[in-house]
Amino acid sequence: MTKPRTRILVVNPNISDAVTTAFVGAMAGDAPDRVELTGVTGTFGAQIVSIEAENVVAAFSALELAARHAQGFDGIILAISFDSGLKALQSVLPVPVIGITQATLQAASRGGRRVGVVFFGEASRQLYEDLTAGYGITPVGYRAINFTSVDDYLRPESRDEAVAEAIASLQAAGAEAIAIYGTAVAGIAARLQPRSDLPLFDGLCALDSCVAQIEQGAGTGSLQRQPVGPSRNLSRELTDLIAGTYLPGRTC
Repeated sequence: MTKPRTRILVVNPNISDAVTTAFVGAMAGDAPDRVELTGVTGTFGAQIVSIEAENVVAAFSALELAARHAQGFDGIILAISFDSGLKALQSVLPVPVIGITQATLQAASRGGRRVGVVFFGEASRQLYEDLTAGYGITPVGYRAINFTSVDDYLRPESRDEAVAEAIASLQAAGAEAIAIYGTAVAGIAARLQPRSDLPLFDGLCALDSCVAQIEQGAGTGSLQRQPVGPSRNLSRELTDLIAGTYLPGRTC
C-alpha cells in the first residue's frame, strides 16, 4: 500500500508574497519526496514585522490564515521569526504547529550547547530577546544584521559576510552553536556552514520537527476548549475554529 503524502501548510502572516516564496523554496530543497508544501501569505498587516504592534497583528493574521486554509493538512509551519500566534494556533488546531524560531533554538541548543543568536534588524532586538527567553534559552550573545528595505532583506546573500563576522564574534564569546533568525534568510545556515567550525541552524529546522511530530501522531487528539461565549465580527472560519466546530485534518 502506497504511503499517503504528508501535506504541510506554511503560514506567513505578513503580507510579503516574496518572503513566502523564498521560504517555501528553500524548504522544498530539503523536503522528502513524500512531503508536499503549500505556502499562504497574510492579506493585512506589515510587509516585514519588526515591532510589537505589528507582531500582534501578525498573530491575528496567522489565526485567520490557518482557519481559512488548514483543512486537509497534516501539519502547520509558522513562517515568521517571531513565532507570532504560535501558542494560540497550537491551542485550537489538532495537528502539529511548528514555529520556525522555536525549532531553530531547539536544534541549536540540543545537548546543552551554548547558543549565539544572529538576527536581522536592530529594531527587533527586544522582541527577539523576549521570544528567546520565553523558550528558556539564555544566549551567550546577540548580533544584529541591519537591512534598509524589504528588497534588501530578500537578498540574504548580500549579508553573508556580515553574518559570517557575527558568527565568529559569537564563537569568540563562547557560543557552541549559532541560531540564525529570519524567514527570508532560511537556507543561510547551510550556505555558511562550510565557513564555520560551529554548527549553524536556521528556520529550515522546522521541517524536520514538523514531519517528526506528524509521524509520531503528535497534536492529533481532540482538543478540549470551552469558550465562555461566542465570538463576533470575525470570519466564519475563524469563529468556527475558536469555537471548536472546525477541525482541520487529513482528507483522503
